[in-house]
Amino acid sequence: MESDSGMKTLDKYVASEMVVPFIAGFSVVLILFVGTIIYNNTPLIGSRLQQWPQVLYYILLQTPRYTMLALPSGALFGCSLAISRLATDSEITMMQMAGISAKRILLPLFVIGALLCGTAYLFQEKVTVWAEQKSVEVYGQLANAPGPLPIQAQVVFWADNYCFYVSSVQRNGPDLVLSKVLIYEPPQKPHGFPTLTTADTATARNRVCTLRNGTIFRTNASGEPELIGHFESMKLDLRHAMSKYLNQGQKLPEAMSIGELRGQMRVLAKSGLKSDNYRLELGSKLALPLSSLVLMLCVGPLSLKIGRRGGFMGVLLGIVVLFFYYNVMVFSRVFGQNSLLPASIAGWSEAIIFTALGAFLLWKVE
Repeated sequence: MESDSGMKTLDKYVASEMVVPFIAGFSVVLILFVGTIIYNNTPLIGSRLQQWPQVLYYILLQTPRYTMLALPSGALFGCSLAISRLATDSEITMMQMAGISAKRILLPLFVIGALLCGTAYLFQEKVTVWAEQKSVEVYGQLANAPGPLPIQAQVVFWADNYCFYVSSVQRNGPDLVLSKVLIYEPPQKPHGFPTLTTADTATARNRVCTLRNGTIFRTNASGEPELIGHFESMKLDLRHAMSKYLNQGQKLPEAMSIGELRGQMRVLAKSGLKSDNYRLELGSKLALPLSSLVLMLCVGPLSLKIGRRGGFMGVLLGIVVLFFYYNVMVFSRVFGQNSLLPASIAGWSEAIIFTALGAFLLWKVE
């Protein structure tokens, strides 16, 4: 039987092996996510170069959300490479020959995973929620600054009571030239049909769109065409509409804390309204901080089995597990948003599946 001091020394040694790969894995994945943030906001960056301090601030405000996704990646690679390193040097074999079980070897790593979960929860509640809310405010300021709307091709966006879709966007000096424009306006009367406006081309400058060679389709209560109007040119002023849209007081679910989500769900329940979006977001906000421990629970036993094959296998194992975990997370959210899965389950799906898998692997590792 090993002494308490000996086991503490062993725990510190095993935990120390995780530090460097954790930092490396976390940093690499976060850098990749920052690249994704910049790519997703390319139209905004290109149209607001004169306001670059605010653009940079907006990108920084987007970073905490992806930090929450990168943290489990660091935990995963840290655990995988630490175990692979110990297994390659036959230290795992020596520990097992000394009578130390596999579960006891993994215990210090799981303790680190639990600490990371607590840290992630506090970071999410104190930093990420604030950053999400602040980013909406900063985006509104950027959108209302002089210059064109940050329109992106083949992406649907709302401005006040209009929904837009454009096939392509090209820059011509201070103007944005749009092609194949579709504008959707919800019905003005209950149980009515929407109004659709199409235009071959449009020019946008300072949030004023000039539509050319277009057609307006309106239908009556029976869904039959009531008026079909053609126009050569028509102006649509979105300066006030966009300001009103972006500065609305209601928080998005992503910008709410767990307490605020629960409060909103109670209000909707009393009103007899659905709260699926808030329930889905609540599940995600509770499951995401647990991701570090859940992933370590899966990759730890697997690393003990294949770790002797070298650090490359540890990296490969981390990539494979991370790939499936993130895809389960994404598809579960999509299924929840489309009512293919109950919202309460969809937000927790990845945590449920990988916790069950990890518990099974931990049971089989001996």
